[in-house]
Order: sequence, then structure tokens, then C-alpha cells
Amino acid sequence: MVKGKQKRVLKSTLKNLVKPVSFVLYGLLIATLLWQYSQSKTVSLKYLDQQGSTHTLSLPVKDRERLARLMQKLFAENSFAYTILGSKPVSWENYQNPLPLSDWARFYESFSEHNRTIRSGWKTWEKYQHLFPLALLWAESPKCHPGLISIIIVNKDRFNDVVNKNKGDFQRVLCRSVVDGFQLIKEAKNRSLMNEVLEGHQGLIGIVLGYGRDNSWQFLEGCKNRTPIGWIWGEEDDSFVEESIESDINLTDYYLSLYSCPSFAGDPNSEESLALKTEYLLTKQKVMDYYKDKDFLEATLSLLAGYYPRE
Repeated sequence: MVKGKQKRVLKSTLKNLVKPVSFVLYGLLIATLLWQYSQSKTVSLKYLDQQGSTHTLSLPVKDRERLARLMQKLFAENSFAYTILGSKPVSWENYQNPLPLSDWARFYESFSEHNRTIRSGWKTWEKYQHLFPLALLWAESPKCHPGLISIIIVNKDRFNDVVNKNKGDFQRVLCRSVVDGFQLIKEAKNRSLMNEVLEGHQGLIGIVLGYGRDNSWQFLEGCKNRTPIGWIWGEEDDSFVEESIESDINLTDYYLSLYSCPSFAGDPNSEESLALKTEYLLTKQKVMDYYKDKDFLEATLSLLAGYYPRE
């Protein structure tokens, strides 16, 4: 009799446990279905082309979100806008894939927010990249860094100008004839621009990134001699930027104000650095004015489609 009662109590207990578990599972199922539905919904965004004509792009919500996060990483937290709207020849960003496994540190780093955001965003961008044929924006995989992906945007005219201006340096370092910058861009169609065409040379890379010839060579010498050098932006520049940021500014505008402006090593008081700082501060204001009161993703896609705002 006791055993029979124990069995009935056990069955009753199990039934009582099954009910809440079932409710939880049903709740999770419903939440998952609702989330999938919301992500599959289609939204529209608009962008301008080179002639100023408006185009409408329909895409899933999740694609729009991923593209928006990618473009914020590249154009607000990095200096890609300075390559389109300013004098910076090249801008460059990297992300790490988990495979192939080269070392555990890189493997763990590949799952950071930064890497996950850019990786998923770039895969999404590849679905729509054909709609923006004018954009010299591509990804390359350096052979010397397994799993590392470099995203590069090039202003071909500025790139050509800076290569021609420093052609002697390029020919001496690369030990070959260099016709012009356009030649190097063509070579980058089948080879990594930074690590193969420019052979990973920090001096040449600094020049095409718009850091200045003297600053780039000074940085290279500092690396060789293990001698640290300063940054072109000093504390007075940082305080000026902080004071210029409005208290009610949104996060994207904050990134544009604080992080988008190119920052690099060099002599902050040299004629070259002073000229670069003046140029980049003017471009910064131009970038801020362009994005003001606009949808950030739509405004960025317009730039990639060839649209250029009137002065």
C-alpha cells in the first residue's frame, strides 16, 4: 500500500512538473517564431546615385540591421568617409575569422563584438555589392595572416596622386618600375594591396593611408629601432574635440566626432603633420555636415553609389 501511494504521489509530482515545462517550451517556440517573422519582414531604404537620382532597395530587417552596424564600424568608428569626402587615399579595417586556426588568441578574438559585427555585416554586404559598382570597396585575405580579412576602400585619384608624388620611394622599396597608382590598383585585383602589392612595407602603407611621407618613414624607423614616437593629435586636440561635442549628441554622431578622424604616429608639430591635421579637421566638419539629420545607412549607401554632396 505504501509503495502504491508513493507511485501515485510520484506521478502527480511529474504531472505538475510537466505542465510548467510545457508552458516554457511553448513560450520559447512562440517567441522564436515571432522573432523569425520579424527578421524576415522586408523594409525599404533609399539612396542617391552619382546623378542624384533616388533608388529604393527592399531587404529583410536583419540585413538592414547588419548593414547599418557594418557601416557604422567603417564610416563612423573608422575613417572610410574621409576617403570618399576628403583627401585620404585609402582606409583600412580588419576582422578575424575563427578558421583556419592559427593560434588560440586569434580564435577567441574572432568572437569579439567587433569581429562578429564586421564579419556578419560584410557577408550581408556581399549580397548587395553588385548594386554599387562605382565603390572601390573590397575585402582581401593576406596570405601571411590566416583567417584575417582586410576591408579596404580606395579613392583611386587620390591614390594615384600620392603614389606619383612619392614614386621614387615606391620604386626603391618594391625594386621595380611603377608606372602610377592606377597600376598598383589593377594589381590589387588578384593580390592583397597592403601585404602583397605593397609588400607589407610600413612606410608605403602609411603613405597611401594618408599619414604623410615623413611621418610614415619616422614610424618605420621607430619600429626598427624600437623607439616609440608620439601621435599627431595632442591633449589640446582631444580637449578641443571633447568641448565641441554637444551634450545631447546621439551615439553615431559621437563616434563621427571622436573616432572617425584619422589618427596616427608622427611629429605633431612638423609642417607635414600640421597641414594634415588642418585638412582632416576640415574634412571632419564636412563629414559631420553631410550626415547631420540623415539616416546613417542611407547616407552611406549614397556615398558608395557615387553620390557626392554639393559644397
